[in-house]
Amino acid sequence: MRVVIPHMGNIYVAVKAMADQLGINLVVPPPTSQHTLSLGVKYSPEMACLPFKLTLGNMIEALELGADTVVMPGGPAPCRFGYYHKVQEAILRELGYDFHMVTQSRGIMHMIKYLTNEAPLRKVIIAFRFGIAKLKAVDELERLVHKIRAVEQEKGEASRFYKEGISAINNAADYQALNQAKRAYLQKLNNLPTITSPAPLNVGVIGEFFVVLDPFANMDIEIELGKLGVEVRRSLFVQDWVRLNPLVYALGLREKDRSHEAAMPYLSRHVGGDGWQSVGEKVLHAGDWDGLIHLEPFGCLPEITARNIMPSIKDGLPVLNIIYDEHTGKAGIINRLEAFVDMIQRKKRRQVKVCV
Repeated sequence: MRVVIPHMGNIYVAVKAMADQLGINLVVPPPTSQHTLSLGVKYSPEMACLPFKLTLGNMIEALELGADTVVMPGGPAPCRFGYYHKVQEAILRELGYDFHMVTQSRGIMHMIKYLTNEAPLRKVIIAFRFGIAKLKAVDELERLVHKIRAVEQEKGEASRFYKEGISAINNAADYQALNQAKRAYLQKLNNLPTITSPAPLNVGVIGEFFVVLDPFANMDIEIELGKLGVEVRRSLFVQDWVRLNPLVYALGLREKDRSHEAAMPYLSRHVGGDGWQSVGEKVLHAGDWDGLIHLEPFGCLPEITARNIMPSIKDGLPVLNIIYDEHTGKAGIINRLEAFVDMIQRKKRRQVKVCV
C-alpha cells in the first residue's frame, strides 16, 4: 500500500512522522505548484472551490508517482469539504486511476486500522503524539516568523530560516532531534538584526482554513505582509485544525474555542467550515488588532455568510476581504495589500494625534 494525503500547509510534516512510526508507505505529493493547479482546474467542475481543485491536483500527481491509496477527510457537514472525496473519487476513476479512497466517514479508528493493518492502539497513540509534537514545533516557528518578518533588517532572512527549520523538523527522527531542531531555528530567528521603529502593525488573517494555512493557495500573503512591515496574527494553525478531528476529542485534546462564544450576538450556530470562527475573531480582537484580512475561496458558503455579517459588527476594525480562485493574480493581491496597509497606517496616525 502506497498512501497519499493531499497538501495543506505544513500538515505533511505530522502525517509523515506518524506514517514512518506506523510503517505506512507514504507518497508525499510534489510541492503544490501551478502545474498542480492546472491539473485540478482541468478535471474539476468549474464551480468547485480552489481547495477542491488543489487537492485533486495533489492526488493526480501522487497517483502518477505510484500511490495506490488516497486518504481524504470527509463526512457530513454544512461545508462541502465533507463531500470532496466522493466527487474526487469519481473524477479519478473516470481518468482511469486504480486506487483505494479512504476517509474517516466510517470512523477514524476504522481508517487507522485499515491503513496500519490493525496496528495496536498503543502504537497508534505513540505515533499520533509524535506527529502532534511536530505540529507544535512547526506552529511555534510560524508564530515567531510572523513577528520577525515585520521587523527584520534584511527582508527574506526570516523566511529562509523558517524554510530550513521546517525541513529540520520534518527530518527529525525522535523527540531529541525534534527539540534540537526547534530550539536551533527559534534561536536563529531571534538573533536576526531587527528594526525598532516604527512599531509594526498587527493584522489578523482569518477565513477558510485551507486558504489561510496553505501558502500556495493564499499566494504567500504572510510573506508579502511581512515585507510591508506587518506582523501577522493568524487565527488558525495546523494544530488547531487537527483538534477538529474526532480522534483528538477522544484523547481529550480539545480546547474551548473562545471565538465561537464571541460570535454569539451575531452568529449563534455552526455554518460549516470556519465561518463561525471568522465572525468571532473580528469581535474578539477588535481591541488589539489594527486590521483584519479575511480570506476565502470563491464560492465558499460559510465564509460568504461570515463576510456578510462582519459589516454589522460596529467595532471600527478595518476588514479587507480577498477571494481566491484560479484566476486570481498575485500582482493584484499585492496592490490591495499595499493600499490596505497604507489605510490602516493613516488611521493609526490619526488616532495617535487625537490622543496627544
